Amino acid sequence: MKNVAKILITLSMMLSCITHAQVTESFESYTLTPNFFYQDNNGTDWRPSATKPMTFEYGWENSTWTSGSVYTNIQDTIDVTTSNIYACASYTAYDGSNYATVKDSAMIYLENTPTFLNKVSGFFITNTTFVKNAVKNGTAGSRKFGDTTGTGWGGLVAQGTYPDWLKLIVIGYHNGIQNPNYVEFYLADYRPAGTINDYIVSDWRYVNCIAVGFVDSLQLILSSSDINSAYKMRTPGYFSIDRFTTTNNVGINELENIVNITLSPNPTSQNLNLNYSTISESELSIDVYDISGKKVISNQPDQNHVGPHQLILNTETLEAGIYFVNVSNGISSKTIKFIKL
Repeated sequence: MKNVAKILITLSMMLSCITHAQVTESFESYTLTPNFFYQDNNGTDWRPSATKPMTFEYGWENSTWTSGSVYTNIQDTIDVTTSNIYACASYTAYDGSNYATVKDSAMIYLENTPTFLNKVSGFFITNTTFVKNAVKNGTAGSRKFGDTTGTGWGGLVAQGTYPDWLKLIVIGYHNGIQNPNYVEFYLADYRPAGTINDYIVSDWRYVNCIAVGFVDSLQLILSSSDINSAYKMRTPGYFSIDRFTTTNNVGINELENIVNITLSPNPTSQNLNLNYSTISESELSIDVYDISGKKVISNQPDQNHVGPHQLILNTETLEAGIYFVNVSNGISSKTIKFIKL
């Protein structure tokens, strides 16, 4: 049995090497003059290279950047006007010289084949210089977060008493259908009581996107507590990213050797029962992620024999909210959403 187990482990490692191809885009393949950015008057989407399965949406109309993403190397944390919408608040790229600045609702397209599907592992993110100042001090069209003067949100609540926030929502699509799972990341958060825990992101933070699942396109949507009477966001809609990483996974069918995966009770206030059946021996990792993509529970059960199984996940210590259970055999995976009450 030990030899069989060793063979299974070896095969698993070999398949993992063959079927997982991680691709990271740090935007360093582009040559830019100092303090400049991508600009194409034809509004052409851009692709880092023929070997990388990703294309970044880009729109340009009437001498204005209208949608998508631009790669840039601008280093400027001083100019907080609209003439400096491309610079990141961290001053420099996460690594290297270049990074990308992104507009609200930008699309990123990933190329899949019949045998290889893409997951976005994640990326690093920060605010832009312009947005950091807008949140901190306000602009002519948006309010200062946490301000105690003025008419406040929607003219109904005094500023400073409404929980201000700016967040990114990462949404995935596959074959034109929106995936049920998504990831949220707060770029500014003034929701906690008092001011001691208020923050605006100005360094590079990692956004884990594994919970979004297999995708052929990704949409990056901003949402803010500062909206107008038509419920449109007034906070400027820009942010910067770096080291955008995808992982190719083999197979259209996720976890072909594991069936009947269920979670109960869902929603749950205490423990969560994960039930599944295996039709062949398989080594699994079972992890729980919060909605920001942070891993909060990790389990690696012993090698599973063929047949039904039940794993009890202790979720009592988790805060109320949306979470994702990711079941992986090292080759493919399945993600299921649950709600903690």
